[in-house]
Amino acid sequence: MNQLFKLCGRGLRYVRQYGPAQLYYKIKERRERNQAEAGYEAWLKERLEEEKATVKEAEELSKKGPLISVLVPAYETPPLFLRQMIESVLEQSYGNLELCIADGSPSDQVRQIAEEYAGKDSRLHYEKLNQNLGISENTNVALSMAKGDYIGLLDHDDLLLPGALYEVAGILYKAGGADAVYTDEDKVNMDLTHHFQPHFKPDFNSEYLLSNNYICHFFVVKRELAQRVGGFREAFDGAQDYDFILRCTERAERVLHIPKVLYSWRCHEASTAANPESKLYAYEAGKQAVAAHLKRMGIRGEVLSTSNYGFHRIRFHWEDPKILIKSFANLNGQMGVKVVYYDKACNNSVTIPQNSDYVLFAHVRNAGLSEGFLEELCACCERPKVGIACARVYDKKKRLTSDICMEGVKDSFGGSMQGLKEGCTGYFHRAVLHQELVSPTDCFLVKGKLLRGVDHLTVEELCTHITKQGYRIVYNPWAVVYESR
Repeated sequence: MNQLFKLCGRGLRYVRQYGPAQLYYKIKERRERNQAEAGYEAWLKERLEEEKATVKEAEELSKKGPLISVLVPAYETPPLFLRQMIESVLEQSYGNLELCIADGSPSDQVRQIAEEYAGKDSRLHYEKLNQNLGISENTNVALSMAKGDYIGLLDHDDLLLPGALYEVAGILYKAGGADAVYTDEDKVNMDLTHHFQPHFKPDFNSEYLLSNNYICHFFVVKRELAQRVGGFREAFDGAQDYDFILRCTERAERVLHIPKVLYSWRCHEASTAANPESKLYAYEAGKQAVAAHLKRMGIRGEVLSTSNYGFHRIRFHWEDPKILIKSFANLNGQMGVKVVYYDKACNNSVTIPQNSDYVLFAHVRNAGLSEGFLEELCACCERPKVGIACARVYDKKKRLTSDICMEGVKDSFGGSMQGLKEGCTGYFHRAVLHQELVSPTDCFLVKGKLLRGVDHLTVEELCTHITKQGYRIVYNPWAVVYESR
């Protein structure tokens, strides 16, 4: 009953801030996704069984693979959770590891259990701190204890699935090394009887990382790089891992993604996994981490909250004067923009206009445009290495006209976002988040200079032409097209 009252309270606060319609769509989408993932536990169990067959290979790889140090900042961890976390690491099929626990607890309950395990397994290293230094500094102590080639981040009440380190070491071995690696993840209830809400992630997507800390768990990075960026920063406590990941990936030349669920985030009332409102300060720290990243990268933009905790909107700065544009008709010719219409079904080539600052390609002809439509797309296009800026496009029935797809997502339980109704945000809210795409939506802006000397191209050929020059296809969901009835 107490839990029900808390849920009602959260719902009421959400309605007051965002309105009843937003809450309705939020609940509806969560219910539909839960139904789609009804077979997830059986699916996961089957894959864990398959991994048991790799034990011999893991033992062999342990002899030549990198030493991986798993860092855990502990603070009054419940004994059962602590034991389960420790065992999930020490029982990994890949054995070339060490577990470094820095304990800021006032009591001795963590020390007693950690020393018990350390007495039986020399790969566990434990340090009791004189005082609790906070999660960032406690993690820095664990980092100072590490001797591994790579370090991995594990929360004190979470779990690594049995083949996690084998998969990490395996991809590093096959790829000849990398600066960082991350995996997919899921959630698990307190007594570990129910796995749910898997997060199937894209390959490294720096644009998407601005919108939320999608990398999160399990993140493994070269120890030398972790030290070079300065470890963890107290100013970002609550989102210290987000800040750390941003700084590491800024300097990384190669970031690899393992599209397998290898980490389980334990849900309990005090965790953000179960209760997003338990640590609201963490979301503000996350916004600050992104703002700091933008400043370091010389990108002018403002980080704004959305109706979903931990997910951000980036409003990139555009200095030219605002122009009132309500349709494609009065956009054509404005600010050096030429509009080109194409037939998606036939995939015919289109004539490419020359000597335009921008060319806007659109599948729909009669449409209304959101306020600031052109400014949003131009601001994206003017960023380094962005060649195509895509809008969010709805048909006459207010449903998305095309899928929104990132590279590397292997979601066995989801489908295309094409047809998603306005008001819905899609899997992990991806319909309304900045991201780099593998193909454009049905309305996109291109820098004119990238099309010089090209006469006729299909949309597919145009995208290949742009990406071969080293430019990215970026989605800006805040530039919206509504097809007219």
